[in-house]
Amino acid sequence: MFYVSASTYPIGLDISDLSLKLFQLNRFGKKIKIQAISRLDLPKGLIEAGVIKNQQEVLLAIKQLIAKPKYGRVSPTEIVACLPETKTFIKLIEVEKSPNDFEATLRAEMEKQIPFSFDEIYYDWQIISETNSAKQVLVGAGSKEIVNQYADLINKTGIPLSALEVESVPICRSLLAEEHYKFKAASKTNYGIIDIGAQRTSMTVYSEKTLLFTMSIPLSGNKITEQIGKILKIDFKLAEKAKIICGLDEHKAQGIVRDILSDMISELVTKIKGVIRYYQDHFPNRGPLNKILLCGGGANIENISRILSQALSIEVVPGNPLVNLNESKEKLLPTMTETHQIGHNELATPDKKTLSITQDTSLIYTTAIGLALRGIFIDEF
Repeated sequence: MFYVSASTYPIGLDISDLSLKLFQLNRFGKKIKIQAISRLDLPKGLIEAGVIKNQQEVLLAIKQLIAKPKYGRVSPTEIVACLPETKTFIKLIEVEKSPNDFEATLRAEMEKQIPFSFDEIYYDWQIISETNSAKQVLVGAGSKEIVNQYADLINKTGIPLSALEVESVPICRSLLAEEHYKFKAASKTNYGIIDIGAQRTSMTVYSEKTLLFTMSIPLSGNKITEQIGKILKIDFKLAEKAKIICGLDEHKAQGIVRDILSDMISELVTKIKGVIRYYQDHFPNRGPLNKILLCGGGANIENISRILSQALSIEVVPGNPLVNLNESKEKLLPTMTETHQIGHNELATPDKKTLSITQDTSLIYTTAIGLALRGIFIDEF
């Protein structure tokens, strides 16, 4: 059963190179419930590295996404969308107090740290805390070209654009109970959040209820799938199934997929350790990372959490994107699970049995859920 009353809250729209994800929420008293869920794969080439190459086709896909949700009914109120992570920048920076104009001082500090020219970006900032000598300021910036492109796309849907966000912000809002507007206690957990996507991977560090920074990790789920296909001599679609079903399980497909993925895991561990060193060097007073949460499609790779935990000596677990909602996963099982199957004759291995797995897809919607929560967490409270 789903809620059919109209929602007044914005649609969360996650636009990526190869897919669109939509989430809309509604509030019933103090409970936050799901209004609609939708997902649609995009053909290659419509969006490349975050740049919209074919606006008309993407626009048609968004309209289809809204018209035919997988769950519920979409109320076309406003849209909150995210900008591609590779075209944005977000970081907590320290600005020393001085007699000079604060914004001029902030800009001078930003110019040292942002990897874009000021003429090429829009930026915003928020003071998080301050001492007698300095202010801690969370700074977000995005390419003007990309911001204008995404704003124009949304406006052409005929639905007003409420906001465009740097992707790590809604990810934190979705996965962390600390981001809930009712969370009042001091948070003593320092988090790393790793988003393993089809086209790229990123890691965000979050401490004391504040996002500190995000770093891109040059690792692509699709490239791993292509490598599996090449070695096993199978097409991309079957290779994707093999990656999902076999994962890092040494007993499936004679461990062939596990061996391929192990190289990816080794590279990922090296990059994560580099991010952790950066965190320790630049935020030494915040203490060690206590927990790493995984999200994105790659978070469902079999055994990835356990192996990363062992390699990093840090607790690594899949995130829960429903943590700030009042919904049970059991209710959403028909919408948020997928069963994948490979016949014994489809892989060139000695296995003589059909392999299958039922996968929780909720982590794929992490960004869309966080975008949808903005209307409740920020605009109302």
